[in-house]
Amino acid sequence: MNQSLVYSWQEAVSHISVNERWQDATKYLTPTEILNGITIQQIWSIIDRAWDELEEENNQKQQGKFDLLEFLHDYYQHPVWLINAAFSESDPATIEDRLAAIRLISHVKPRKILDFGGGIGTVARLCANQIPEAESIDLVDITEFRHTIQQYLADYSSVRVLKEPEPLYDAVICTEVLEHLTDPIAAVADINRMLRVGGAFSTSYSFVPVIKCHLPQNFHLQFSMLWIIRSLGFGFYGFERRGSTVYSFVKHSEVTDSNLKFARSLESLSRLKLPLNRLFLLFRTL
Repeated sequence: MNQSLVYSWQEAVSHISVNERWQDATKYLTPTEILNGITIQQIWSIIDRAWDELEEENNQKQQGKFDLLEFLHDYYQHPVWLINAAFSESDPATIEDRLAAIRLISHVKPRKILDFGGGIGTVARLCANQIPEAESIDLVDITEFRHTIQQYLADYSSVRVLKEPEPLYDAVICTEVLEHLTDPIAAVADINRMLRVGGAFSTSYSFVPVIKCHLPQNFHLQFSMLWIIRSLGFGFYGFERRGSTVYSFVKHSEVTDSNLKFARSLESLSRLKLPLNRLFLLFRTL
């Protein structure tokens, strides 16, 4: 088993290029980039280019009609996400963020872990390396590159690539995923339901316009999501600041309709132009 935490670009490409769509992906790279890798600014540009192309194609086919959920499903099957996977596996800053998320669940000594929205499986393989006592590490993602992911993670016997989660879990990790979802609050409520009481949840998010698939409808959550998560049956455990800030929570209760209603109220409040970081400190019950 390869125990490397950070792969070289060439190593990552050698794993991911087994997917037949890798050749389609290389059309977005120069010969030098194919050999030597790309920067984070370049991957952002490539991902946005794919968004624009798919949006134009969608407009031509649908004559101006736009179904966001259908569009997002198609978008996350685009071969540029193979490039993103190679970048993530070979970028030390990305790996540091993922390792922080793993450290922040390790205190519950998890035996069963869910990598929610795990892409190519970076978090899953790092969990296998860092928490060898974990018996089951499940990876669930919208992408349909499952065959490639299964090949990629074949050496990790504890990792399973699933279409749907199989709760209950001792820990859930969800890094840089919530900002891509049409309803991140509902997703957090679902994560609560998938965790045992006392289980750990670590997450990082970026509700800012870095790339086009960070959905603008969610930008108001940038300063309120921490509090919203806490309103959905979670207690705050801690955080680490790396390339991004990774937060950790512990589930203290099942999510209820009342919890969800309060979370939606906080969401409505976060749409207002107020100093939210100070305002939310007044909510002593969170």
